[in-house]
Amino acid sequence: MYSIAENVRLVIALLKEHGINQLVLSPGGTNAAFVRGVQDDPFFRCFSVVDERSALYFAIGIYLSTGKPVAVCCTSAQATRNYIPGLTEAFYKHVPILAITFSKHPQYTYQEYMQAPDQTSLPKDAVRATYSLPYVSDEHDRMLCERLINEAILNLTHRIPAPIQLNVPMLDTELTRDSAEPLPQVKVIKRYGKDEISGLEIGNRRVLVVVGENRGTDDTALVNFASRTNTAIYVNHLSNMQNDYTVNGNLLLTCLTQDEFDETFCPDILISIGGQTGDYPFYHKLAETGKQYEHWRVSETGDIADTYDHLTKVFECSASEFFSSVDVTGSENEYFRVWKDAVGKYVSVNDLPLSAAFVAQQMCQLIPENSYVNFSILNSLRTWNLFSFRNRVKCFCNVGAFGIDGCMSTFLGQSVMVDNLCYLFVGDLSFFYDMNSLGIRHIGNNVRIVLLNNNGGIEFKLGGAPEKYANIDRYIAAAGHFKGAQGWAETNGFEYHSVNSTDEFQQIKDILVRKSETPILVEVITSDVNESQAYCAIKNANSTPLSVMQKIAGRVKRGISSMRK
Repeated sequence: MYSIAENVRLVIALLKEHGINQLVLSPGGTNAAFVRGVQDDPFFRCFSVVDERSALYFAIGIYLSTGKPVAVCCTSAQATRNYIPGLTEAFYKHVPILAITFSKHPQYTYQEYMQAPDQTSLPKDAVRATYSLPYVSDEHDRMLCERLINEAILNLTHRIPAPIQLNVPMLDTELTRDSAEPLPQVKVIKRYGKDEISGLEIGNRRVLVVVGENRGTDDTALVNFASRTNTAIYVNHLSNMQNDYTVNGNLLLTCLTQDEFDETFCPDILISIGGQTGDYPFYHKLAETGKQYEHWRVSETGDIADTYDHLTKVFECSASEFFSSVDVTGSENEYFRVWKDAVGKYVSVNDLPLSAAFVAQQMCQLIPENSYVNFSILNSLRTWNLFSFRNRVKCFCNVGAFGIDGCMSTFLGQSVMVDNLCYLFVGDLSFFYDMNSLGIRHIGNNVRIVLLNNNGGIEFKLGGAPEKYANIDRYIAAAGHFKGAQGWAETNGFEYHSVNSTDEFQQIKDILVRKSETPILVEVITSDVNESQAYCAIKNANSTPLSVMQKIAGRVKRGISSMRK
């Protein structure tokens, strides 16, 4: 019998999956639901120590004899404080003890409720980290619980062993209620060092590598891996990678339905390298699929980042080390060709209205080789990912925290260190948020800023009904705040041009690719209706006909059949 509390059930299940079976238990009420679940489970060897101060030292002794992580468990009130002396010893002795503490539901903390002090305020040299589980009320809470428990257990022994606190909130109504239901099926995340990679088996499974934000790295090992496994390498502009196996699939995923993606494009293994992608279509398709797949993360820090809720393995090494070490044999599946064929069917749209999409369509063929291109977040980045550059350029965007501020300052800081032409494509809200940076005195003549002024945030109106725009503009999209950049740009020594039509942009676009005596700012005055119409026109033109999808799906099924032979 196990508690009805889902977070308790998840803790017990993952302790078993990770092989932690030595438990030192101290008596109490709030932790009773956990104790009842483990005391009769033959997997666990339980020890009863009444005094929490002694319990921690007792657990240290177990570790010194076994060399394996030990879990301790106590109730709420001041019990956790009694762990501090022993945890401090364990911290400096590098002993991996998982201190499972229990607390009342968070609503009672600091509310003069009985036995409900803050259980997560341990000193910084008592535990390496504290993980506080949510109370599970929906599937999102459950997935967060799984990830936090996995991460807490993995970090017990990551690099240098150390104690970790795992705090579990409880409702009083759950303290004494158990269920005959077995423990839940749980997702187990494991971390591997570079010496543990060679035993992995890819087999004939379909592999998709996604390359996030990346300043440009040697992809020799990755290309060799892809050539032997028919791997598709998903990139966008921030990946700064281009080889025979890369596919820029942003437009494809923008236009596919979830069912179409699940049927044809969902991988068996997703391998992620680099930083954030900033790619919402990719995220939604992988996070919302009904198909089962494994996510393998390759990260030199070994941190746990379960971006798509399918993480199972983390490899603490460089991408080059991983792809050089993993054992693969020749694959007969056609997964890469499926992606390549689908991306090759992109349809160009003529007669776009003046918009970010129109500017991207015109400039992607003109920007010179080795230029630096920066995008502000959301609309600028999303729009440019629909197009491919003719020449090799380096692309950047502030997708770390993914906030509206600072994109121009980042861009200008980059521009002063190079002689190449440097471009920033920025929306009006992001521009005016960071407009003081135009006054930085170090700005060079290689700077080209294209400001798309659509009078507010198009993010909140894209694809919606125009008759509702006025209401959105009142407060959500912040329309009507900014009247133009000309005065400020010219005050700071910029050559300024205003564009109000597609013909006007066609007439002045060449100045953006020529040398000049001053930095240049072009302000494109457009509208939210134009922005939405342009984006929707591209999306509608590239919505995949059912007959094409069936043809591609047939290729996939033939590949799967060859896998089974």
